[in-house]
Amino acid sequence: MNIPFYYDYACPWAYIGSCRVEPYFADLGIEVDFRPVRLGLLAENPGPRGLPPGERKKKWYVSDLRAWAEMAGAEFAPLDAATPRPDTGLLLQAALVAADHGAFRDFHYPAYRARWAEARPVDDPAVVRELLEGAGLDGESALAEAQSDVVRERLDADTEAATVRGVFGVPSLFVGDRMFWGNDRYELVRHFIEKSS
Repeated sequence: MNIPFYYDYACPWAYIGSCRVEPYFADLGIEVDFRPVRLGLLAENPGPRGLPPGERKKKWYVSDLRAWAEMAGAEFAPLDAATPRPDTGLLLQAALVAADHGAFRDFHYPAYRARWAEARPVDDPAVVRELLEGAGLDGESALAEAQSDVVRERLDADTEAATVRGVFGVPSLFVGDRMFWGNDRYELVRHFIEKSS
């Protein structure tokens, strides 16, 4: 069975989920179909936002993220809310290129580490080129392909297709038409995979 896994390198929870999704389902013979999407374009109509989280909730959030990371073996650089998050669009486009050339996993896992474990500027084309080279691709030509309008439009189309399917956040997985959102939904995914067997 094939299960789609929608992700964006911008999301720390999708990073944790990505670190553990293949090992978690390996005993079921599941093939994980990694699908990059632009998280910022998945959001539904933004209405008025509530009050920002208080100090207790912020402290819990960081602690929860760290606990999941420890369990999943996902390393994080120090989290600094004041540091602007890099745009991951080019990194996602490079993932499509790497997949087209049979080098997805050799690109994907180092790309996530570069963003979250090493806090590298993954919106810098030089960093993306280095990651493509590390995956065994010709850096210059693969980067040029990733920067092309064709690949950018493909990522946008894939993101739009995900929204039509009901995706509003990452990581999101599907068993048939049933969607599961979140790194903490793997038990439910497993239940419905086994139920459908």
